[in-house]
Amino acid sequence: MKKLNLPLILGGIIIAVILILVAFPEKVTHYNPYAIEGIKTTAQKSGASISIQGAPFSPSKENILGTDQLGRDELSLLVYGTRLTLEIGILVVLGRFLIAIPLGIAAGFGNNLCKSIISLFNLVFSAIPALIISILVLGISFFLGLFKEQSILAFVIVLTIVGFGKVAGLVRERVENILSKPFITGERAIGKSNILIAVKNVLPHLSPELIVLIFMEMALALSMIMELGLFGAYVGNIRILLDGGKTLNISVEPEWASMISSSIAYISAAPWMVFSPAVAFFISIFSFNLFGEGLREMFSRKKLGFSDILKDKKKNFKKAAVVVIAGILLLFISNIGIGYYKGQEAKKQAAKIMSWEFKNQVLIGSEEAKYTADNLKESLKEAGFQPIGQDYIQTYDVDKLNSAKEYSFTIKNGDKSNNLVFGKDFALLDYKDYSLKGQIFKGDSVDMFNLKDYRIFDNKLVLFDEQTYSREAIEEFSNNIKEKSKALGVIDVLNTNDTLPSAMSSKMTGDSLIYITKEASKYLENDTEIEINLKACTLTGKGRNVIGVLPGKNPNLSNEYIMISMGYNYFSDDRENIIEKMKMLIEAARKLYQDNNNQGRSIIIAFWDGNLTEEYSGVKKYVDNPLVLLNKTVLNIDLTNMNVNGNTVVINSQQISVTKYFSWAFNHEFESKIKKNNIIVEPNISKKKVSEIIEKGPNSKEVMYYKGAVPTILLLNKENNNEMEKDEIENNFVKTLVSSISNINY
Repeated sequence: MKKLNLPLILGGIIIAVILILVAFPEKVTHYNPYAIEGIKTTAQKSGASISIQGAPFSPSKENILGTDQLGRDELSLLVYGTRLTLEIGILVVLGRFLIAIPLGIAAGFGNNLCKSIISLFNLVFSAIPALIISILVLGISFFLGLFKEQSILAFVIVLTIVGFGKVAGLVRERVENILSKPFITGERAIGKSNILIAVKNVLPHLSPELIVLIFMEMALALSMIMELGLFGAYVGNIRILLDGGKTLNISVEPEWASMISSSIAYISAAPWMVFSPAVAFFISIFSFNLFGEGLREMFSRKKLGFSDILKDKKKNFKKAAVVVIAGILLLFISNIGIGYYKGQEAKKQAAKIMSWEFKNQVLIGSEEAKYTADNLKESLKEAGFQPIGQDYIQTYDVDKLNSAKEYSFTIKNGDKSNNLVFGKDFALLDYKDYSLKGQIFKGDSVDMFNLKDYRIFDNKLVLFDEQTYSREAIEEFSNNIKEKSKALGVIDVLNTNDTLPSAMSSKMTGDSLIYITKEASKYLENDTEIEINLKACTLTGKGRNVIGVLPGKNPNLSNEYIMISMGYNYFSDDRENIIEKMKMLIEAARKLYQDNNNQGRSIIIAFWDGNLTEEYSGVKKYVDNPLVLLNKTVLNIDLTNMNVNGNTVVINSQQISVTKYFSWAFNHEFESKIKKNNIIVEPNISKKKVSEIIEKGPNSKEVMYYKGAVPTILLLNKENNNEMEKDEIENNFVKTLVSSISNINY
């Protein structure tokens, strides 16, 4: 009966458990490792008094291993810290072996330069311990102040430099031993070069020892990381400047060495803080040493050299290699299959939630708006969001409004024709049925203040530009032209930065004044033919904001809210764009509900009614009558004016100030992630000063900030770019939005 290789089995089991923690930390603990809870209050049984405790909290049912001095769950820190700690150790080992193997082999073959380098480094680090040098270097203020990625790189470089010499020396000794074997003489006799001998003879005989050495070095690297932590050098710290010029380093990343470093001062008051990471290091170092010894025993059980075992067990090694490769391929293929299946299921689920019929246009107070609001309510419910209060729909009164039910605005210049979009390119002062067809007459070409004969405008559409005349003057001209001629109507070209009047109006002036944007006016010349057809409609009833909430799970943060919002009204020309945004927002809601890891603050999804009119904007009505305290809404992400036909995002973050820390931090996280996901980010589209905007007065896009004091990010545009498929762009955007919220919502 064969003797069991207990070190190999036990070490392998522990390493497998560690790897499971790395891959699936959320399965072990539901706490967020970044969640801070500085104070706990509990009412006494009598109800007469309240007990207040400050972190660190001792082990309990809620926190099995207790918490650290910031109130972060120790078990969560350990589990999530496994990945970062092992990542540093693995990178250090890879760095050492990438240098040591070629250097040691070259030295073994007699290269004097490589011999000198190995001897020099071994001599230096024999005289001065590697730990001391590492502490001196990594303890420099520059390294202590690095961010996570740069800090990892610094640790890997320093620990690689102080440790590769020893590995290279071992490789050199073993290579010299292999080269002294008789079969090497035979290989040289048949004319093999040193490089060929190194690749075909030395490396195969050396590989079993290297495999053992990798696990031993991993244990040594983890041991060095732990020792550095004891001296205050670790990855992922923040330097805080104290009074008197002193600095304080605080660990912000879940990493075992940082846990040890920050817990030393609490060794008597909160021993669990030291015990937890110390045991984690001990078990990991023990398992890698144990597994390495198990491999050594496996290779030498029959008292054969490594080269002999390689020859005798060649078939077994091949079989093992085939099994390992097949297992890796199976795991890879299954992950792809599972990922594809989950992706398809997600699409099916999203399609099911938004399976209702979308109307041709949706205007406030219309039956189409009521129908859309009712369906958005059901979609939010299906996505896992709850109502705030009794219902998802917040109603408000709307007076009689006039707008366009159907329209067309065609400009013809010879064989060319262009169509203008209502509410975007043109709007009316008064909404009534129009059916106009005629040629343009440029009013700027005559002196309107001294004009005697107005008959020159008969059967014409008279065009005025606000760069020549003021709006008040043009309105007066329009009244005179209407009284003194048979003109078809008057067109007012707005200044470049001016916005069109509302696409809806409660006024009935009887005026035929038509407003168009400066951009649209470029098609208009003398004798240009224009045809306008518009069928007006009257809207009455209620405005309906649709609002759902995903309650936060952290009791200290759940009364703060992150809002994602958009207007759901649209004219027929913008139908597809708004529908796609509604689908994206519901999909984001569904994914946020499924993300159980980072739900500290509550999340609000809001669909605003009345976004096509300033007077009855759903945003303004919500600010006047908010469902939650506005000062508790830490961020509003507004998608109303975003266009989904491309992969360029214009982010206006002027309403985000550094004093509003959460929104400021989210903006940086969001911009960083959106670039990584192949979506191009353009700078802020608006360059107006805040004082100028306030003086002008807030509109529906700005009222959430200026009136409600809610920091707001405006996503204004996604310009056309055909490098990516539309579905891929939208999926990337939703993924980026959700992950940005999840990463910072702790």
